[in-house]
Amino acid sequence: MPTITRPSPVTPAQALAVATALALPALAQGVVVRRPRMVRLAALADADGRAVRLLRRLRAERGDAPLLVPVPGRGQAVLPLASDDVLAVLEDRAFTPATREKRGALAHFQPDGVLITPDHGLRERRRSLNDEVLSADLSAFTGAFARVVEEEAATLPREGMLTWRVFHAAHWRIVRRIVLGDAARNDVTLVRQLHRLRRDANWSSLRGRRTDVRTDFLRRLGGHLARAEPGSLAGALAAARAAGHVGADVHADGQVPHWLFAFDAVAMAVYRALALLAEHPVPLRHDLLRAAVLESLRLWPTTIAILREVAGPTTWDVPEGTLVVIYSPYVNRAEPGSSYRPELWLEGGGAWAGVPFSAGFARCAGEELVLFTATTLLEAILREREISTSAELRGELPGTLDHFHLRFAVKPQTGSVFPCD
Repeated sequence: MPTITRPSPVTPAQALAVATALALPALAQGVVVRRPRMVRLAALADADGRAVRLLRRLRAERGDAPLLVPVPGRGQAVLPLASDDVLAVLEDRAFTPATREKRGALAHFQPDGVLITPDHGLRERRRSLNDEVLSADLSAFTGAFARVVEEEAATLPREGMLTWRVFHAAHWRIVRRIVLGDAARNDVTLVRQLHRLRRDANWSSLRGRRTDVRTDFLRRLGGHLARAEPGSLAGALAAARAAGHVGADVHADGQVPHWLFAFDAVAMAVYRALALLAEHPVPLRHDLLRAAVLESLRLWPTTIAILREVAGPTTWDVPEGTLVVIYSPYVNRAEPGSSYRPELWLEGGGAWAGVPFSAGFARCAGEELVLFTATTLLEAILREREISTSAELRGELPGTLDHFHLRFAVKPQTGSVFPCD
């Protein structure tokens, strides 16, 4: 069992400060799907930056011990601050990802998803399927997926203004084609249904289930999965099922809503990485573009809080059911800092760089697939376009970057804006 520093109770004043600076802005922005107006307000107030500074101050005053914070109606929550404690939590199966809050939220659209499966054995079987489809040798897919990315990148403006709305629509076409196949390219209704369910999921168990919407969404999704289009994840899922690797209780199709949900977050990462590259141009090399995506995820995590729940014996003196909150904006900036540091992700970088894809047994199964897709998209955009943005992303970077209002001036590539090797 990993050794984890014993949590230290906070004072009432500190508990109020943590709730005000961390919990309220995170909930307001939306933990399952972002609310544009709230993200705008959070950026103007530098809400995430304020939360990071608060935790830095508390750590300087109290030491590295995790914070033990009272939560009305929930008992207590533990906030690990030191990287060793963060990794120890994420690697210990006594801390389940299937927290009460997460089950209440994600059940709105993926009740059979691996992340909210409390039963250990069933969770392992579902995770095995996700690994088989998402973590397989990418060489079987790279050609087909690269073609999809290139074709959709070509629909983006080569001159004028690139907005989030235009970029996001193109990214969703990429997602639908990669996950479900080319025939799903224009199925915007599927995405609208998912988005509606995700808006409800922001409220977790406080919002009732829209069973009618979810039924229609799953029926529509099932139609795409039934095609099992070759060169798509749906095809790979069908192959795994045909090979007899999937038991009925796994609910293979029920894993796909999470793939769509997670892939949508990649759009934010790529769009923000584009802003970083506009300010810090590099050669169009895979490793350098990949580093920009990872820095985007480190500096502005798409998952604001990684949640775990105590489900077995630990070295902490806390009861089972205790919530553990890994506050990603702080954890990712605690040691590397708040400046743009792509070298962290290059060969020989070596330093702790946070948990942009989580860590341990519940680490994102599709990490390499996501990074391949994101990097290919950045290269396709920048190969033919010169871009600039009004965002000032040098020095100490803001805790929140409002992607909804981020815009890029675009013109055709006339020369090598990005330096040669």
